[in-house]
Amino acid sequence: MVSAAILSDLVVRAMEIAAAINRGRRGNLDRTFICTLARDLGRDLGRVRECAQVRRLKLDVTVTRNSVLGLTLDQARERDLALTLIRYFDAALRLARGLSEAIDGTLARHLDLRLSFSRDHDLELAVELAASLDSDLDRALALSRELGKTRERALDLAFERSRALDRVCAQGVAERLGISSTEGLAEALLDGAIDDFTTADLTYASLADADLTGVRWSPSGTIWPPETDVKALLARSEEIGTGGGVLVVRRRGMAWPPKR
Repeated sequence: MVSAAILSDLVVRAMEIAAAINRGRRGNLDRTFICTLARDLGRDLGRVRECAQVRRLKLDVTVTRNSVLGLTLDQARERDLALTLIRYFDAALRLARGLSEAIDGTLARHLDLRLSFSRDHDLELAVELAASLDSDLDRALALSRELGKTRERALDLAFERSRALDRVCAQGVAERLGISSTEGLAEALLDGAIDDFTTADLTYASLADADLTGVRWSPSGTIWPPETDVKALLARSEEIGTGGGVLVVRRRGMAWPPKR
């Protein structure tokens, strides 16, 4: 669920942009704030793509020239502002929808792996929330040109659902890694800080069926849970550099017996 935790954070941030633009449509427009949100999200989406390449993961998110990440509200003429805000509002929701679809694919792959072994409550809840979020975003997009409370309710529901999905995905990763707080977790995952297991004591971590692709570890420094098949991990890993004793997991596979 690492990829889902990162992507769900980006969905919430895309929804924050949509909400800020929506406030602008009601007359409370903060151009600088919106442009800052868009710039930072664009930067981190680029980092996600780089992370996906390193992990050899498929990221099905397309950003076009008309994306909200390229918005230029400071250049919008006052007479065109209303239409510009509608266009960017739509773009923010479409970006959130694209990220949500990427989460769907990520969670579905994990669920397919696990259903034959055990039920996983947080994973199943995340799948349900992601599907509901897709529907919420579709409704918000359909109402994007409407005025009044109908559009507001649709946006609020999608925003709250995105936050719920983000909480579940982040908490799922935190629990598996034995982390007590999810504060800053998505950023740490994106930075690769939580991919470095070279000196980690994971004795009590719940890693069964986890996708460890991209994780760095050391035969001499990493302490895995007792049931770990270290030979299986070695077979899926490659050494980084020469003689450093640091390995990176390159291929997916099972290193723990199925949960009963």
